[in-house]
Amino acid sequence: MRRPLAAWRTAVTLASLAALAAGCAPSPASPADPGAGEVTISTKTPPGLRAKQTMDMLNSDWPIGPVGVATLAAPDKVEQVVTTMESLWWDRPFHLDSVDIRAGAATLHLTTSYGARQDIRLRTDDNGMVDLFKPTTEAPPIHSWHDVDTVLSRTGARYSYQASRIEGGGCKPVAGTNTGQSLPLASIFKLYVLLAVANEVKAGTVSWDDPLTITGRAKVVGSSGLEELPEGAHVSVRRAAEKMIATSDNMATDLLIDHVGTHAVERALVAAGHHDPASMTPFPTMYELFSVGWGKPDLRAQWQHGSPQERAKLLQQAKSRPYEPDPIRAHVPASAYGAEWYGSAEDICRVHVALQAGAVGRAEPVKEIMSAVRGIDLPRADWPYIGAKAGGLPGDLTFSWYALDRAGQPWVVSFQLNWPRDHGKSVGSWMLQVAKQAFGLLPV
Repeated sequence: MRRPLAAWRTAVTLASLAALAAGCAPSPASPADPGAGEVTISTKTPPGLRAKQTMDMLNSDWPIGPVGVATLAAPDKVEQVVTTMESLWWDRPFHLDSVDIRAGAATLHLTTSYGARQDIRLRTDDNGMVDLFKPTTEAPPIHSWHDVDTVLSRTGARYSYQASRIEGGGCKPVAGTNTGQSLPLASIFKLYVLLAVANEVKAGTVSWDDPLTITGRAKVVGSSGLEELPEGAHVSVRRAAEKMIATSDNMATDLLIDHVGTHAVERALVAAGHHDPASMTPFPTMYELFSVGWGKPDLRAQWQHGSPQERAKLLQQAKSRPYEPDPIRAHVPASAYGAEWYGSAEDICRVHVALQAGAVGRAEPVKEIMSAVRGIDLPRADWPYIGAKAGGLPGDLTFSWYALDRAGQPWVVSFQLNWPRDHGKSVGSWMLQVAKQAFGLLPV
């Protein structure tokens, strides 16, 4: 899977705030107690000194930045090391399992806060500064569904997963845990938007060729290329749908919701068999929910304790004012306050099935839209068709696939993880390795 995790991220705008947030972000976890059985790193050699410095920086509550990294890395490597360490820093505290030190190099063997085994290889130059900084994350061995639960239970997240065989238009689970628990969907919610579009296309009220107008207001939630278009430019419904699924484009998503109307999305929730459509009624746009979750003023507490009617008013208020992101809360999960789109593994399976079953006639392009990016590295000979949607927001990570095996049998596999804190990008690629091995457990 070579596609960067950033392409899965829902909060494109939030990611762009990371640099601002780093200067005032709260600590996601307390650093490991150095006296609690930690391995001692000898600092008598340059590699040992830099290895110890790396551990201290990664486990510190003080954010990573160029000033600190300049004391660690060679001048021409500072920018690269800052980028890498900033991402790793969100996965603290790191437990040092062991360290290998040799002439000119050191390797830290770590366990991340989400339970992954990770190595960081350092190399020092003639001046004793780091000129190679390379982390690698080990894929956990998965040989059974019990192993999947063991691995996910160590992440510290609330989690759910389900693997289902699709028979007679229904989901027949073959494995799963917490499959009925409603957890954040992150960008998987966009499947309901696509279903609403497809249903309106079949009804003749919307065409794939309908033009959507780019506005400055639409751009503020972030895009994956469409933001380069000038205000007043047009993008077709078909292209917006492709961007919404393939690159999780936020602006395209809101343009589509505005075009079909929130009631159409609410009808899609019902049509797809969502367990509690009322929990997402009125259906929030990304602009509205981003405003509540990460904007100014801070409305999270009001949202958390508000009645459905009060939440509806908050969405209307958010819609009526400019969205101003708050960098202080850019990495603070809004799902802790219930500000997210929610659904269960069972819901995810049902909406995938509804999309595929409904992809006939005018809605046939849905199959192509869903499969433009497979989202997982599986052999095409074994899995000729994969429709994928995943997502990520601070504290929330989700994956889902509708896949046909070589015999034409459809399967749906999904994962949802929800933490009370944010994590870096490596957890996404690590989870994809878990998911890839889970596909190998399917009784195909």
